[in-house]
Amino acid sequence: MFVKQISIFMENKPGRLADLSELLADNGIDLRAISIADTKEFGIVRLIVNDLDKAVKVLEEDGWVFKLTPVVAVIIPDESGRMADVLRVLTDKGIAVEYIYAVISHNSQNCCIIVRVVDKMGEAAVEALEAKGYKCLDHDALQAM
Repeated sequence: MFVKQISIFMENKPGRLADLSELLADNGIDLRAISIADTKEFGIVRLIVNDLDKAVKVLEEDGWVFKLTPVVAVIIPDESGRMADVLRVLTDKGIAVEYIYAVISHNSQNCCIIVRVVDKMGEAAVEALEAKGYKCLDHDALQAM
């Protein structure tokens, strides 16, 4: 069970993030999560959106460079130590994490962490987490959060 994340490669210059945000907003696309990793010259903006198909179409039409990346969305109670427990479950199974970021839910006492694991380890990550009682979400379930 995976969620598709949009990973956008962009120049690190004033206005580019505003351009992206306005493009999505003007097309009725809502952000569910965002993470930005940057260097002096470029950045990678990672997005989870409410309407993936529409976002892909809009980004392609506007000439953005991006790719879709499967990530694991894990529901955890919003309490101290839960992310550490998720990471320990993955580590104990030999699953390497590339990056992680959080989504805060306004509808429950839970939050969701987005985890990108090393390629071809996604299924193993989901199995390990679900075996420990964690729930991994698909796109629709994440949108309902």
